[in-house]
Amino acid sequence: MWTIAIDLGGTIMKLGLLNETGLVATSFANAASLDGLANNLPVVEKEINLLLKEQNLSTKDLLGIGFSFPGLVDSARNRVLSTNKKYDDAPDLDLVQWANQNWGVPLFLENDARVALLGEWKHGAGAGYENMVMVTLGTGIGSAVLIEGKLLRGKHFQAGNLGGHFTVNHRGGKCTCGNIGCMESEASTWKLPELICSNSKFEASLMKSEELLDFEALFRNVALKDPVAEEVLDHCFSVWSSGLITMIHAFDPEVIILSGGIMKSAAVILPELQKRMNQYAWTPWGNVKLIEAKSVNSAALYGADYLVRSAVEI
Repeated sequence: MWTIAIDLGGTIMKLGLLNETGLVATSFANAASLDGLANNLPVVEKEINLLLKEQNLSTKDLLGIGFSFPGLVDSARNRVLSTNKKYDDAPDLDLVQWANQNWGVPLFLENDARVALLGEWKHGAGAGYENMVMVTLGTGIGSAVLIEGKLLRGKHFQAGNLGGHFTVNHRGGKCTCGNIGCMESEASTWKLPELICSNSKFEASLMKSEELLDFEALFRNVALKDPVAEEVLDHCFSVWSSGLITMIHAFDPEVIILSGGIMKSAAVILPELQKRMNQYAWTPWGNVKLIEAKSVNSAALYGADYLVRSAVEI
């Protein structure tokens, strides 16, 4: 039997068609997240129907739809609870009804970080582990937690998802979430330009000639021994390691999986963060292993497939 997987990103919607052997076909479409989910669903419908047609499948061949959404999700009722400037009309939509009306199948909804974790667990870096944290370093910082083979969700479905909003600097700046000194507000892509430009040595730095002050530029200038780049990166390492150590103390994982665009520099990031974790985390049993995500492009699709197959009796 087949499943449809939907990975709803801020700029790209990714869809997949999977059977028992794995991912068979994928489709991509531009997303207009600021226009709301209702305006994007017709595009999703079109892409799903094309995938089914290309594989000569009918709705009778489908088990269900797994849906990865970038926001807080009530996975018991399969409803969106809260958004953050993406698809802001989603809490008002009944996606279960939408799936039933179009294809006559059940729909299973989950937060995108948790879905990606499921995909890495079943088909990526997390294979063989039952206790793990996955952290995405990017524009923001997202997280998800698996404990004894089960997703951590909590009473209000936000447990494990807000690792990027753990406080690492109680005198820090205000975060977009309203908190002070979050891991995200201290060392994420949206914070990086301020970190660089506020450095007292910026005017004489190689970084001043960069058109885009992103992490790619930062690591490039670190390789050139630019003092500003080195100081900012050390700050980021301090913030990230503090956040990861807090997650270790909170969730007791065997392994932490790092994902996100920043991991293009994994060869630099992983050893330094592993060293700091080993030095400062209270883990008398040993060290938590830090590894890079393996299935970045397909994890959410495999995770969405698992949502369906673990809920539907085959």
